[in-house]
Amino acid sequence: MTGVISGSGQWAYVAAAYALTALLTGAVLWSSWRAMAKAERRSDALRRDRK
Repeated sequence: MTGVISGSGQWAYVAAAYALTALLTGAVLWSSWRAMAKAERRSDALRRDRK
């Protein structure tokens, strides 16, 4: 059958898909964490300016 992944190639494809998903999920989490930390610093700076 043309276009069907079979044998060990199938599992390599599955492993690559999971690895890519994990990598991209990590990138999104890291980016979100950085944005949150930046927002907290800005919020803290605004609070200090008010006092």
